[in-house]
Amino acid sequence: MDIILDNFHYDALNEVGNIGMGNATTALSQLVGKGVRVSIPSLMVVDTQSIIDKTEDLDVVGIIIKVVGDISGGNMLLFKKSHAESLADILLVDTAYEDDEEMRLSVINEVANILVGSYFNALSKFLDLTVLPSIPYQTQGSTSDIFKMADKRMSCNIDHIIALTTMFEIETASSYQTVDGDMFMMLDSESINTILDRIDRMRSA
Repeated sequence: MDIILDNFHYDALNEVGNIGMGNATTALSQLVGKGVRVSIPSLMVVDTQSIIDKTEDLDVVGIIIKVVGDISGGNMLLFKKSHAESLADILLVDTAYEDDEEMRLSVINEVANILVGSYFNALSKFLDLTVLPSIPYQTQGSTSDIFKMADKRMSCNIDHIIALTTMFEIETASSYQTVDGDMFMMLDSESINTILDRIDRMRSA
């Protein structure tokens, strides 16, 4: 089933993103003891195949977080492998864990946990929804393989994907370094309708 988002829907969901990423910025800065800025530009409704077609030659890292409650599906944070490695380098530089592979994986999971948790917490408060995220699951390979894994782990039909391009600016010794990623909210039809119905109630309030 296709969905149609009008300007009011986009504005509401962008506001959720702004609130969530504001909270994530604070939490990430506290986690790493460095200045961190996280921004999310306007969101897009996308389909799996178009994402796979654009990234079929890339080796990517995906962090998958399932949600339950008033909506079903979850969220996935997707990085080029080189960008994930750069992010781990920046976050762990001058610590005892720079070369600790387990900690490098863990810090990327924690970034995803903070970003996705902050986003869904904002969505929950903004639309009065109960949303309970799982612990992050990290995998890597082709985009096609990672979307198949996301489908399997979320245990519902992923009918709709909303993409939120994510940009991290992290303080280094002399400047801020930028790392790009993509965040995808992946929902079944009932869940997207629940979200849009709640937004429509705000319109008529």
